[in-house]
Amino acid sequence: MASRPLTDAYTGHDTFIPYLLNRSTSALNADFQTLLRSHELTLLHWRVLAFLNETDGLGVSTLAQYTDVDQTTLSRALVVMENAGHLSRQPDPLDQRRVLIHLHEQGREHFLHVLPAALDIHHRAIQGFSVEELTQLRQFLNRIRANINGNTP
Repeated sequence: MASRPLTDAYTGHDTFIPYLLNRSTSALNADFQTLLRSHELTLLHWRVLAFLNETDGLGVSTLAQYTDVDQTTLSRALVVMENAGHLSRQPDPLDQRRVLIHLHEQGREHFLHVLPAALDIHHRAIQGFSVEELTQLRQFLNRIRANINGNTP
């Protein structure tokens, strides 16, 4: 069986998923990062606040995995956020080798203050999608991530 030339497989950027995802992410992040900067936050700071708001007391390695950054980058961000009074790092009472991250009320308030504007950006991005389409979109994006990470079913 003869293989197709690579030029036949590539039909242009308007159909190339990495390009389309990158353009969509760039458009979303441009507005979102402007919003976050106006509140003295980075995208990583926002992610940390969001995950701790959902589940306080996460370990550093778990939080690094959830926020999709390496532990060194996360640790630097945690220092900044701790100095800002948003959170604290405390030894795990069950395992002194682990550090748990706890959200302070000031961090929760900062997150909740920015949340309405963040949700406005989110709603603008998904306007016109049906509930079913949004469910499918989430499933498709999660499947792409799983495929890339080698976690296919």
